[in-house]
Amino acid sequence: MESIVLELQKEAMSSISDISNLLRKSLVIARKLKIKDFALWVNQELDGYKESLDDIPNYRNVYGKVEFFNPYYGWRPVIIEDEKLFDQIANNSIAQPITELEYLLQGRGEDLIIQLSPSVQSTLSRISNSRFPTEFRVIFGKSQARQIIDTVRKIVLDWSIQLEEDGILGEGILFSEKEKQEASKQSYTVNNFYGSTSGVQIQQHTQHSIQTQINQMDLEKVESFLLKLQENLNELKLDNTTRETIEVELSVISKQLQSNKPETSIIRESMSTIRNIIEGISGSLIASGLLHELSKITM
Repeated sequence: MESIVLELQKEAMSSISDISNLLRKSLVIARKLKIKDFALWVNQELDGYKESLDDIPNYRNVYGKVEFFNPYYGWRPVIIEDEKLFDQIANNSIAQPITELEYLLQGRGEDLIIQLSPSVQSTLSRISNSRFPTEFRVIFGKSQARQIIDTVRKIVLDWSIQLEEDGILGEGILFSEKEKQEASKQSYTVNNFYGSTSGVQIQQHTQHSIQTQINQMDLEKVESFLLKLQENLNELKLDNTTRETIEVELSVISKQLQSNKPETSIIRESMSTIRNIIEGISGSLIASGLLHELSKITM
């Protein structure tokens, strides 16, 4: 009869094995060997971290993008000058059961949404000086959710390997008294198996990708275009609502250009809004000239 520990190893090595089945098999082993700490972790992964945010492991931290809903242009990035506050809102611990994460990953799109609490919504509304009631959210890439699942799979794999190294294999789903005694001598805390994996690494990865995008955009050309647009704004003869929209986008871009770490994804979205407005102005040589200048900028 094959060892349940070796079966667990085989399943943990497979990227397509069902994570919930993997965890349930881990729970059987942990309970039979009376490894309480590991059994508790497995239960929390299966049922969700319901007691306290302090119980959620670092590998379940994700770093997202804060957005607000504009009734005219849809979801737009929120500019928060207070970097500490921004990090507090953008960093989130995912408490949901791992099976729920698996289900969400099957949906369309590349991002997942975190709904913010009413108190955070109220704070963001106040500091953003919103002219109309709006909704805020945080989105993060599915790759971060996949990393959580991959980390759980690796923890189970490393644990099963450690059990084998300690001479604990089992026969079928049964363990000898000697194996149980050996298990009681060992420390199988989860922290021993996921090491330095943390939300901080995910955040650094996000920052790195932003830096890569910055290198692809000529920010001096962006600044030059802003000056030309501001100089000719009156000549475009825009209605009040459209002009106000352009001025808001100009303010967003200007703040990014003044930042030590401008986010080109935000600049691109604002430039895209401005382009759409200018393209809608017919029979204007000034608008045509501005579109020509926009074409020189890598978007």
